[in-house]
Amino acid sequence: MLSLKTPVVAVLSLAAATGMSASLAADGDLDPGFGTGGIAYITPDLVDAQELQPYKAIVLPDGKVLFAGSLDAPTTVPFEQTYRGMLARFNADGTVDTSFGNSTIPGVVSVPQLVSDHRMENIESFARLDDGSLVAVGISQVTSAEKGFVVKMDENGVIDTTFAGGTGYVLIPLYYAHAVGIDSQGRIVVAGETVDMGVYTANVMRFNADGTPDATFGDNGTVSLAWDGAGNSGYLADLLMTEDHGVIVAGRYEVYGSGLGADFAIAKLDATGTPDAAFGDNGLRVFHDPTDGSTSNAILRIAATPDGGIAWAGYYYVIDTGANPMILGHLGADGATDAAFGDAATPGYFRPVVEPNASSVYPSALLVQPDGKLVVSATFFAPDKEEFLAIRATAAGQFDPDFGTGGIVKIDLAPPPDGVYSESSAAALQPDGRIILGGRAQLTQDFLVDLGVVRLLNAAAPNDTIFADGFDP
Repeated sequence: MLSLKTPVVAVLSLAAATGMSASLAADGDLDPGFGTGGIAYITPDLVDAQELQPYKAIVLPDGKVLFAGSLDAPTTVPFEQTYRGMLARFNADGTVDTSFGNSTIPGVVSVPQLVSDHRMENIESFARLDDGSLVAVGISQVTSAEKGFVVKMDENGVIDTTFAGGTGYVLIPLYYAHAVGIDSQGRIVVAGETVDMGVYTANVMRFNADGTPDATFGDNGTVSLAWDGAGNSGYLADLLMTEDHGVIVAGRYEVYGSGLGADFAIAKLDATGTPDAAFGDNGLRVFHDPTDGSTSNAILRIAATPDGGIAWAGYYYVIDTGANPMILGHLGADGATDAAFGDAATPGYFRPVVEPNASSVYPSALLVQPDGKLVVSATFFAPDKEEFLAIRATAAGQFDPDFGTGGIVKIDLAPPPDGVYSESSAAALQPDGRIILGGRAQLTQDFLVDLGVVRLLNAAAPNDTIFADGFDP
């Protein structure tokens, strides 16, 4: 059901807090035209779900906002939660789209169980095709060996039984599927890793539009990345489609040995799955900041920048404290570090201090505005309360002072006296520049966890009130 609660806004200007007109507000202020004061919720009902967790967000052509992730079904058996794939849809004004859904919770689709004996199935990423249909990827696990899945649904979340030989989904044994993209021919590209005898191998797979492996890509549809050839574990967290039907993938590689730490890893493949010799070291690159001694580094999100380069967001390790703070970087089109980006003392890298007491700050989404500025949402773990967190960096890799307070926006979507925590785990950029953030919000002590959404004002594009009211831009 829909519930609208009053948030505690930690780092926002007075204009948003008092509902002043958008013309007087600043970038990063809550949009008063969305939900209630810029915030909306979907509350689980303890029938089909006790927790709603979004991982990805898409703004649809009609202005509606669609989230994909997982829901945690109620259980009477301690520590035996049942997770299912989830879709949730809001109208452009922040109200729940009650025309959408198949569960007891308006606006929420519970994706049918794909593997009968698995208790946990989570959608980690999804993409929308031109006809409105959706392709989602994720992991099915617990009870028996894990399987990655690729499932196709129509625009209402109904599984498409014309896909994958009538099942509507592809199961990939011993595979963790984390990211998905669609090329202009409708082919589906998936990034993740397979596991064999404890070693994880970064793999990119491409499927035809009907769900069959694309034999023209790699080895019958699969490309395995060897990185330095030493046989250590590699992981892929995100991908970026290129205009020539290639793909850029990124994550981490355990260059120091199994379980001994990792460095940032990125690779570019052409339309056949062959590493692009003009990128990095013959198509692949494993690197870290040479000014830093961290041996635990990972890229979590990548995005294309207007200059043809690649922005990335991840984390690194601080030896003295054991913390994993956020780090941002920028690469040229050839995969080389952009030394003009970031801090003068660490060329190519920007280490934004956003939550000094946090043990970790993990980027959950990376958006690039038309002006080249980077918007990053993040989850963090801290001794005090977690909140929605987003930053904006300039194209040169510095905090943008025109966003929030000094480049940082924090919003408490689980306000006192009963709120427990909130965290931003998904984000999207509207065509008019407004920023959507979604995540979890536990507003009470009763273990119900809402799906919380905020929309932030942003001058990155003209103020399009037609779009904001739910019409095509």
